[in-house]
Amino acid sequence: MKKKGKILLSISEKLIGGIIYVILYIPIILGILAPMFTLIGFELYISWYLIGPTFTDWTWSYYLIPSELIPFYIFIEIIIFCFGLGLFLTGLITMIQKKVHGAYLVESGIYKYIRHPQNLGIIIMSFPFTLYIPGFEDIGIRMGEIASWMFFAFFILCYSYFEEWRLMKRYNDLFQDYYNKTGFFIPKIFQNKEKPLTLKKLFVRIGISIIIFIILFILFYSFVLLFEDYLIRFK
Repeated sequence: MKKKGKILLSISEKLIGGIIYVILYIPIILGILAPMFTLIGFELYISWYLIGPTFTDWTWSYYLIPSELIPFYIFIEIIIFCFGLGLFLTGLITMIQKKVHGAYLVESGIYKYIRHPQNLGIIIMSFPFTLYIPGFEDIGIRMGEIASWMFFAFFILCYSYFEEWRLMKRYNDLFQDYYNKTGFFIPKIFQNKEKPLTLKKLFVRIGISIIIFIILFILFYSFVLLFEDYLIRFK
C-alpha cells in the first residue's frame, strides 16, 4: 500500500507540474501558431493575467526587427536552442542509463557538475521561441511572450527547489553529499559543506527567488516603458 501511495503521489506531482508548465507556456505557443488560434487565442493567454494592469496592454507590443538583422537573430536563436536541447538530452540520456543499471541517485556525467541539467536545458531551449519565429508571425518580438517565459522559467526554478527537498527526504546523507559537491544550475567553484536542505530553507530560497524575479520583472517592464516609442502595439 505504501508503495502504491508513493507512486500515486509521484504521478500527482508530475501531473500538477505539467499543467502549470502548459498554462505558463501557452502564450508562447500561441505566438508561434497564432493563425490557427484566431478564435480562441484570446481566452488562452492565462499567464498574461498575472502581469496586468490590463490584459491587452503592453504585453501586445512588438519590437520590429530590422530586416537586415533577421538572419543574425535567427542564427543566435538556433545556437541558444541547440545548446539548451543538448543540455536537456545529455541529462536525460545520462539519467536513463543510470536508472537502467539500478542507480538511485545520478551523480555522473553532466550531473557531476550541476544538479538540474534537464530543467536548465528546458529554460534555455524555450527562450528562442519567445523571440522571432520565421514563417509564423513575422512581426517581431512580442513583449508578452518574454514576460511569459520569465514566469515559465521562475516556475521551473521553484519546482527544482521542490525536487531537491524531496530527494533530500528520500536519500538523506547520500543526497546531502552530492548537494555539497555540485551546483544548482551553475557548476560550483568552491565545494563547501552546506547545511541540510530543510522545508524551511526551501521556502527561504523560494522567497529570495520571488524577490529576484520581481526585481527582474520591474527592470523588464521599465525597459518596455523606456523604449515604448520603438514598439508597435497590436490588439
